[in-house]
Amino acid sequence: MENENVYRQEMVNKYKDAMGDMFRYISWLEQKAGSKMMHTYSGDNCPSNSVPIPVYDSTLLGFVKDMQRTGLMDRNYMYVFSRKNITSEKDEIRVIDETEFKEIEVIFGIMAKYVLGGMTKGMLWPRAVENGVFLHGLKRIKELLDIWDKPLA
Repeated sequence: MENENVYRQEMVNKYKDAMGDMFRYISWLEQKAGSKMMHTYSGDNCPSNSVPIPVYDSTLLGFVKDMQRTGLMDRNYMYVFSRKNITSEKDEIRVIDETEFKEIEVIFGIMAKYVLGGMTKGMLWPRAVENGVFLHGLKRIKELLDIWDKPLA
């Protein structure tokens, strides 16, 4: 029993240290949920055949950089999706909300799809704010860490 408590506390501390102050983004994500997070730059003298340039919210870019810095974004996130049979955004939210502490890596895998995938497909970052994946992920991680950061009876 004592070994389990020590291991659990080590894991909680690992995630708390990695996440740092990421939870400060929760209120911002709540405000922005469902809203459009990107617009296209069109300069004053742009020709009609020019390539559109996406412009992202600066807080969103900060969030993405901070998530990358946690070191918890797994490049093999697609295995989480196949293992959990996730095929839609609705499934992503459901799985996040149902995940327990022992499988917290599943939440990071789902978030990694958007954080890492957004490096090549820029529409993924704003999509994760609009559909609530970033918000649900952060809230569930915080909830799990708060629950398990208490001594067991």
